[in-house]
Amino acid sequence: MKSLYRSLAVSSIVCALLVAGCSASKKSTEENQTQGQGAAGPAQLAIGITNPPLMFNPIDSDGSGSSGAVFTYRYFFDSLVKTVGPLDFQMMLAESFTTKDNQTFSIAIHPEAKWTDGKPVTAHDVEFTLNLIANPKTITTLRSSIFALDGLNEKGMLAEGEAKISSVKVIDDKHLEIKTKKPVDPNLIYERFSDILIVPKHMLENVAPAQLNQNPFWRNPNVTSGAYKFVKYENKAYVELEANKDYYRGAPKIEKVFIKIMPAANIVAQLQSGELDMNAAQGVGNIPAAEWKTVKAIPNLTTKEEPTRRYNSIEINTERFKDKKVRQALAYAIDRPTIVKQLMPDAGELQNGPYSNSHPYHDKNVKAYEYDPEKAKQLLKEAGFDMNKPIELIVPTGDRTREMTGNIIQQNFQAIGLQVKQVNFDFPTTVSRLVKGDFDLALSSFGSIMDPDGPANVYRSTAALNDMRFKNARVDELFNMGMSETDKDKRFAVYSELQNLIQEEVPLITVYSEFNLIALNKNVSGKGGVTDGMHYDVNTWTRK
Repeated sequence: MKSLYRSLAVSSIVCALLVAGCSASKKSTEENQTQGQGAAGPAQLAIGITNPPLMFNPIDSDGSGSSGAVFTYRYFFDSLVKTVGPLDFQMMLAESFTTKDNQTFSIAIHPEAKWTDGKPVTAHDVEFTLNLIANPKTITTLRSSIFALDGLNEKGMLAEGEAKISSVKVIDDKHLEIKTKKPVDPNLIYERFSDILIVPKHMLENVAPAQLNQNPFWRNPNVTSGAYKFVKYENKAYVELEANKDYYRGAPKIEKVFIKIMPAANIVAQLQSGELDMNAAQGVGNIPAAEWKTVKAIPNLTTKEEPTRRYNSIEINTERFKDKKVRQALAYAIDRPTIVKQLMPDAGELQNGPYSNSHPYHDKNVKAYEYDPEKAKQLLKEAGFDMNKPIELIVPTGDRTREMTGNIIQQNFQAIGLQVKQVNFDFPTTVSRLVKGDFDLALSSFGSIMDPDGPANVYRSTAALNDMRFKNARVDELFNMGMSETDKDKRFAVYSELQNLIQEEVPLITVYSEFNLIALNKNVSGKGGVTDGMHYDVNTWTRK
């Protein structure tokens, strides 16, 4: 029997599919006063991020402002289960999560779990959350998390006119069952459900799914289940949180958390001054690689480098660049070795394909694009591409390494005769343009969970993060085959074909992967970084 209990570690890993970005803002007087205390006070913690949230809706990370919002709302919304390290799951809102046949899963909700208004967290809240995600009128980035459930169509949605997933059955207030279309690797379900943060039914059940994102609750989420409670958000300056003293896993030992939003360079300065206790690291608050030596020399910090399953890439609008020869030409035109060597010495590496180098399903022989400007020119000529066509390259602001990467890539494209203009937006604006398909090329980042189905959220035709408008029937078929295959060797063969096909079609160009650069004040006992389990036990963190 495959089981997952509170004290039992099971296999697989979760990495949030997040898109990296940033925004700069000046500190208000109130921020200076309050968060200076956060860095120095014995019961407060100050964390630096670069990406400003727009709201705090865990059903739609893109609408919420992506990675900055995800990092923040994980403090006050809990999932059923959480991945805390390689091959290690632990229970959160679920007390147990078990299966006997790899198809029907029984879930028991923690008996003490409750919302901050005192109402219990129930199986009805879980059912409500899953049905919201499945509703075709809901704007969500989570459909890949429920794709395997029975009763959903090929897009991971309910059929028109249906309101509930037939395979989700509430037994009583604290117990429910879910069933997949076919037997699956249980780790796929555990990992995918790690990304689903449960929302309160009694606060949102009267909201029309089509209007969910406009609901004011997401800007003042005052009924939550996590270790910390939302206090306020000073727009693009900081988020203030306070301890949830009735937290079902134990009251937090640190009373206040301040999540401060600033350019990456300011994170370094405030780590030096002691105004920050830590950075949020990869994807949401990474330290510029060029300044990592400076940070490592700060005496009051503990520092660490970790490989990640996250990579930076150029998204290509395939509706505007339909010929794969043109997309391949763009890939050959980029001097990726120079980008890594100059911008992230000892802090990053080249990336080929949708699985990072550290991912167990990465094919080491996957098709790669060497720097070859002459081949790029030849492919453009063969495709009959109009070299006078203006091309816009979007580069989000705030991350120095990414901005400099954008400069190099623009120069590389211009060197082969392309008329490329770089434009810069803050991260929320960039996400908005990508979601609408209002772009030619855009520099962004993606990550993958440990299960090889992870990239389905980017490359499947119906995927929430498929900004590229990429559609390939064989890619969709391979994702379906891989999901229903439980033999590891057979799965590897499926995903090896998949990643090589994606590299052949080039809907996006993978460029580099930065290491997770973590800095944590030595007075704080906790886990920095966001790759595995950073939010799991924040209620046990202490500081001297």
